[in-house]
Amino acid sequence: MMLVEAADILWRDAPPSAIEHAKTCASATGDLARLSDVDVDVLALALELKAVLVTDDYRLQNTYRHAGGSIESVVNAPSKHVWIWELRCKGCGATSPLPADVSRSKKGPVGECGACGSPMEIKRRRG
Repeated sequence: MMLVEAADILWRDAPPSAIEHAKTCASATGDLARLSDVDVDVLALALELKAVLVTDDYRLQNTYRHAGGSIESVVNAPSKHVWIWELRCKGCGATSPLPADVSRSKKGPVGECGACGSPMEIKRRRG
């Protein structure tokens, strides 16, 4: 605790309005379903403060860039493009926007195609 106090860190909580704005931004790119609650809080603070977001998380980078923010990476190379995530049918190739309430699981199908009944998977396209 003494180290934390000695670092003179300014602690902030994102207000509910900033969290809602962050969720709206993440929904627009389809990243919300794969961001943790902590990721959303960090995104909300960065958006509210109009700060440079320093992260290696590509989904945070994608969402923040799409919202007009600037990013810097820590170790990994920064993402090169902004992506929009969508649901794509493995059978017929039909696409639909990614709903905000899609499962947070990173693997496997996330639903069935309304046209042919085949599994739908999350895929990306350039935004």
